Amino acid sequence: MSAPLLALLIALAAPKPETPVALEGAGQMKRFFAALRALEAEPDAGRVRVLHLGDSHIAADMLTGKMRSGLQTRFGDGGRGFVIPGKPWPSFWQAQVVTGSEGRWRTDGLPGGLDDGQVGPGGCTVASGDPEAVVSVGTAARADVSRTFSVLDVYYLRQPAGTCFDVRVDGATVGVVPTRGPWIEPAFARFDLPPGPHRVEIRPGGGAETRVLGVSMENASGVVYDALGINGAHAERLLRADPQGMAAILERMNPNLIVFSYGTNEAFDRHFDPEKYRLALDRVVSRLRAMAPRADCLLTGPGDFLMGRRTPPGLDSLVQLQRDAARVHGCAFWDQRAAMGGPGSIRRWRRAGLAQGDFVHLTRAGYERVGEKLFVALVDAYEGRQR
Repeated sequence: MSAPLLALLIALAAPKPETPVALEGAGQMKRFFAALRALEAEPDAGRVRVLHLGDSHIAADMLTGKMRSGLQTRFGDGGRGFVIPGKPWPSFWQAQVVTGSEGRWRTDGLPGGLDDGQVGPGGCTVASGDPEAVVSVGTAARADVSRTFSVLDVYYLRQPAGTCFDVRVDGATVGVVPTRGPWIEPAFARFDLPPGPHRVEIRPGGGAETRVLGVSMENASGVVYDALGINGAHAERLLRADPQGMAAILERMNPNLIVFSYGTNEAFDRHFDPEKYRLALDRVVSRLRAMAPRADCLLTGPGDFLMGRRTPPGLDSLVQLQRDAARVHGCAFWDQRAAMGGPGSIRRWRRAGLAQGDFVHLTRAGYERVGEKLFVALVDAYEGRQR
C-alpha cells in the first residue's frame, strides 16, 4: 500500500473533531449570570440554584453530576440539593450521594403507584405505611463536591389521613413531623444541622401512609444543582403535576435557572407531529416560567441517536422546534447534537466507548463529556466569550 493511500485511510478513520457549541440566546440568562457574579465576588452571597429537568439522560445524573462538580468547584458548594430518598426505581442512582431503602415502599407517579399529580419536583414520590420501613440518603465520603450540608429540607404531602414520620440524622431523631391536614398539599419541614457530612433517614409512623416528595441537603451559600429526571419522560409529563402544589414547591426552591432536557422519547414516536409537539412544548415552558417567574431558562436539544439503524425522521424538526420555543419564551438554547459532532456522530461515540449499544444512551464517560461541553458553553457565556 502506498504511503499517500495509507495516510488517506488513517485520516478517514480518525474521529471527527467536535467543535465547541455556544449557548444560543445567552443574553436571556442575565439574572442567572448576575447571581453567579455576586457569588463569585462574595462567597457568602447566598444560594444560586439550578433545576435540571429531563428524561433518562438526566435521571442518570452523570451529565448533571459533571455540571454540579464544575459549578460548585468554581462558585461554591451549596450542598447536594434535592434528592428522592431510597430507591424509587431499581436502577435509581444519583451522583455525590448514597441512598437506601428497607421495608415496603410504593413509588407514586410511575407504573404501579398512584397517578394523582402529587409528584413533586422529582417527578415521583415514595410512600409507605410500614412502621418498619425506612428510606435514607446521605453524603458520599468520596464525592468530589457536595460532601457536607447544614440545612435539611424535607418535602412531603400533608393529607386528611396523614400520620407522623420520624426524621433521623446520623442515627438521632431530629424531629417528628405530623402530616395530617384538611386536603392534600405539599408541605415542608426544615432542620438546621452542624455543617458536615450527614445521613438522613425517614421512618413512617405506621397506621397511615407517609408520602415523601424528597429531601434537599443544602449549605447557606454556593451553587445547588438539582438533577430531576425520569426514565422515558416526555416534556408533557410536567403538565401532569398538580399546578398549585408544584407552584408552592418552586416558590420554596426559588431556582435561578431551570434547564429543560427532553426530546429523545418524543423523537421515537413513529407518528411524531411537529405542530402537536410545538403546542405541547409551548404549554410546558409557559407553565414552568409562570410558576418560577424569577428564574431564567435554558433548553438543551437531544443528542444524536438512532432508531434502529437510522436517525429518527422527526429529529431535525424537533431540534428546530426547541430552538424556536427557546426564542419565543425568552430562554437560551444549547444544541447537544451539534456539540456531539452532528448527525451520525453517535456511531463515532459508540466506537470510542462513549455511547451504549442501543445508540441512544451514553456511557458514563460519554455523559461526563457532554456535561463538560455544556459547562464550557455556560462559562463561556458567563464570561462573555464566544468560541
